[in-house]
Amino acid sequence: MLKRLLTSVTAAVLTAVLVLGQIPAIKASALIFTPNATVQSDSAILMNTDINEIVYEKNADMKKMPGSLVQIMTAVIVLEECEDLSGTKLTAKEDMFEIFDQDEYPEDLRKANIEAGDSLTVEDLLYAMMLTSSVEAAYMLCDKFGDGSQDKFAEKMNAKAEQLGMTNTRFLNGTGLYSARQLTTARDMMTLLCYAMSLQRFEAIACANTYTASTATAHEKRDLWAWSHSNLMVNESSEYYCNGVHGIKTANTQEGGRCIACKGSRDGNNYLLICLDSQMQDLDGNNHFYHLEDAKNILEWAFVHLTFQEILPANTQLGEIAVNNAEENDYVIVQPTEGYSCIWCDTTDIKSVQKVFNWPEKIDAPVHAGDKVGTVVLKLSGETLAEIDVVAASDVKRSFWRYNLSEIPGFFKSKYLRNTWILGIVLSLLYIGGCIYFAFRYHEDRKKRAAARAGHLRNQSR
Repeated sequence: MLKRLLTSVTAAVLTAVLVLGQIPAIKASALIFTPNATVQSDSAILMNTDINEIVYEKNADMKKMPGSLVQIMTAVIVLEECEDLSGTKLTAKEDMFEIFDQDEYPEDLRKANIEAGDSLTVEDLLYAMMLTSSVEAAYMLCDKFGDGSQDKFAEKMNAKAEQLGMTNTRFLNGTGLYSARQLTTARDMMTLLCYAMSLQRFEAIACANTYTASTATAHEKRDLWAWSHSNLMVNESSEYYCNGVHGIKTANTQEGGRCIACKGSRDGNNYLLICLDSQMQDLDGNNHFYHLEDAKNILEWAFVHLTFQEILPANTQLGEIAVNNAEENDYVIVQPTEGYSCIWCDTTDIKSVQKVFNWPEKIDAPVHAGDKVGTVVLKLSGETLAEIDVVAASDVKRSFWRYNLSEIPGFFKSKYLRNTWILGIVLSLLYIGGCIYFAFRYHEDRKKRAAARAGHLRNQSR
């Protein structure tokens, strides 16, 4: 019970890391470039896993039938829920074969020579499913971890898809049996694949070239249960062989076309690729593996033409800004707070990246190293790649005399001086008005007193 709890907690943490890891980082982001070969698949997406950035996509949000690529999610559910892969055995039941026989497109089903009554470990079944798209193995795993119900297992798949943010995906089964309503997108499948690669054992199983079931000898099926990966790109004798490619998963359905999910690693560069819905046949009606051609062309192009380039070094001197009232130098050199790097295609001139400077012509002293003075915007063909803060590279002190002299003209234009003048004028007018008023009163009082004395004198004379 404790082990299962720890497994669930670990899965939740990995999910959070995956989501955070998809947030573009300014120090290591990527542009979308186009391969130099025509991509036949209707939908495709390529991620550089060294920086977790998409470097190519085609109709990545178009809904498509994933076919047996759904078995990647089946493997995820099983790996998270099974505590003992090699110690848990499952026995094939007769009724599942009746379901296969009734399938609308039986020619789409890929089988691993598992018959009713055969017992295999969960580990054996995971290898059979991931290497050969075994419908028997997938059904047995869904039955076990769906508590005997394929529908309940599909509910678990959809719950996990929602948790991962696969908003354009709906699962109807974990086997890959045809359903027109079982849809996903290349972008959602990339999200799933990135998460699956973070789980213990997934990559080892999905990228194995061959595997022989542990119970093969006991069932006298050592030859029948020695499985090879269906991805011919890992087979050195195949025309589709591509150095550095690892299997993961293929799918082939009449309605959903050919699909592939694979990993590519060469010269320290690592990629994950999803291609959905390529034609099953050529114009003459012959079977053709366009999905393998696409995968090989895209990965070879990425290995040869895509490299990690520093577009803007962190210590780049972007220019100078004049500084008012500086004590010595009347300018300051500015530089970005951080550099900008990305995956770059060598067929595009790196000099075509435009630097748009956004800062004032002059700033006032004092200036301290690290003070933000503006931004620089990196653009390519009108598209904004990054906007980075620009800061002063050094200190610039303020000159006491220059500053005070420069303030003199401003003093006479300042609002404080204007307000002082207005206040002075108002007080002066009030003072003058008061003087006039009191002078007038004084003059009237004198007239009254004079008149009173005159009247008094007249009365005495009588």
